[in-house]
Amino acid sequence: MAAQGAQSPISFKAMACSAGVLLVTWAAIKLLDNYFELTLLADTTGWLLLFWDWLALETPMPNWSLLMIIAILIGTLSVAIYYTRIKDGTHGELHEIERKIYTKNNPQFPQLTDNQTLLMEALAYHANFRKIANLNSVCKLVSLSTLEVEVGLKQLQAKRLVRQNVTRGTFGATTFELTLAGKDYALERLELT
Repeated sequence: MAAQGAQSPISFKAMACSAGVLLVTWAAIKLLDNYFELTLLADTTGWLLLFWDWLALETPMPNWSLLMIIAILIGTLSVAIYYTRIKDGTHGELHEIERKIYTKNNPQFPQLTDNQTLLMEALAYHANFRKIANLNSVCKLVSLSTLEVEVGLKQLQAKRLVRQNVTRGTFGATTFELTLAGKDYALERLELT
């Protein structure tokens, strides 16, 4: 007699479920075969039997072992490709982080003060939306006094990041725009789209 509380390894529930699955599968196949012309099932069974016969052939190297070798090679290749892609992704991220640290420690652009950075952002904003940047529009955008903006723009001109355009005549105006170096700086440091 079994000890109390101990269950047998095969329970009645497991046997009933497996028998139910087999019964439903058999009934579905019979119903489909009666109401639909299922030649595919017979063809599949035939193909599987031919494949089984081919696997069981007696040759110097059994066919099933040849298939196992091919499966192992494909599996190994898949794992190698998978880990190579993972390593490339991590390596790419690491390379990007190293590049950012290098450019921060070895700047190719001059260091700017906070006001100069604000002015560069304002001029980049104007360039991005194809607006003309004059002294008044820049002052409104950065909320600095006219004197601070003029001094900052002159310093940026000395660093060759900003160019001043002066037009003469009745409707003469002074406008400011980024030079190529200024555009590079804006793209690199200000991360504009």
